[in-house]
Amino acid sequence: MPCPIQLASKLSGLSQHVIRIWERRYSALSPSRTGTNRRMYCDEAVKRLKLLKTLTENGHRIGGVARLSTEELEDLARGTVPVARPLSFLPADPTAPLPVEDSAPQYQPLEPGQYVDNAIAASKRYDCEGVRQVLLQARMHLGQRGMLHQVICPLLIQIGNNWREGQLRPSHEHIATAIIREMLLTPVPGSQTPLNAPELVVATPAGEVHELGALIVAASARDLGWYVTYLGPNLPVEEIAACAIARNATAVALSVVFPEGCPVILEKLRRMRELLPPAMRLIVGGRAAEGYRATLPDAAIQWVKCLHDLDEALCKNQP
Repeated sequence: MPCPIQLASKLSGLSQHVIRIWERRYSALSPSRTGTNRRMYCDEAVKRLKLLKTLTENGHRIGGVARLSTEELEDLARGTVPVARPLSFLPADPTAPLPVEDSAPQYQPLEPGQYVDNAIAASKRYDCEGVRQVLLQARMHLGQRGMLHQVICPLLIQIGNNWREGQLRPSHEHIATAIIREMLLTPVPGSQTPLNAPELVVATPAGEVHELGALIVAASARDLGWYVTYLGPNLPVEEIAACAIARNATAVALSVVFPEGCPVILEKLRRMRELLPPAMRLIVGGRAAEGYRATLPDAAIQWVKCLHDLDEALCKNQP
């Protein structure tokens, strides 16, 4: 479904200014227009923007790749691995190449399910670097958003299923989740947060020790252009609220996975809403969230069932 330039910017990681320059100066893409002359970007256009961002971050001049077909951009990107360190700056001229280090090996893109299978196989070998490389390749070929939706979430579900069925040892599960945690905590190389970005405080309330859901929320929000303050798991709601108020955050996001239907967690969610200013949004998601939603139908809380719901909540009513 076509989206406006604001959302295309969030999804691609490019500023609206750079997108417009690449369109006008280099004919990198031709968005459709509404009756009021607003640019609208289809999925193919957003995909091109992501590919162009990856290539220019790794040394290609925009003038040399802007008019390549999407298939040609994909072929070129397959032989490129993102710089393995955050960039401290972006050039004022979006046409200028960014520095790139030693050339990296080429990888063939896989189907999302193959990345999941390969990550589980590497964890069974206790191969931390193998799991890391699988996820880096997935991010390279699918983008941060694609990796989160199509690889990380299915991988966590598969790990849980395999562990319950006895196909994974606890140590296998710990290998995989440790690398996933590392990936989710590390910003995408070359990404920058706008100076006027809204801020999201992410945590889990005291008693909730499962943090991968919160980490996914943090990574997804960061990818959509939010500044994220990540507090981690198992924190009293008073401390979460204190941080959010001191930071003048736009919203607070809590992940609740286990236990389900716990009266203590329920009271903490109610208390969290009371502590926050009325204008500060409270977003609650996770496997157990739906049960609490039924008990708190009148609370001013945005409930999310999945990553797609989270994306909508984060893109909605942004300052």
